[in-house]
Amino acid sequence: MNNENKNLQRALAILATHPDETEISFCSIRVMVAGQKLCPQDPDDKEVLSILMASKEFGFAVSAIEVMAEELREMQRAYDGRIELLKQMVAA
Repeated sequence: MNNENKNLQRALAILATHPDETEISFCSIRVMVAGQKLCPQDPDDKEVLSILMASKEFGFAVSAIEVMAEELREMQRAYDGRIELLKQMVAA
């Protein structure tokens, strides 16, 4: 069996569990889906992820991460230029 078929089977097996957006998370560079760890830097995992992206739950999960990233960046911008003050507060 070639890798393409293996990856399709892996993706279909994950989809067969009917994961919703609460079963999709991110840890470092890995995507956790229904207990499976997928690394987008691994060519086979990347292919599985590309197949999974056809599912709307994955789109919702990615959108939620984008929203959270923007919220975190906004929090970061609030402290631009104040890093020295924060370091002094921590050191105190």
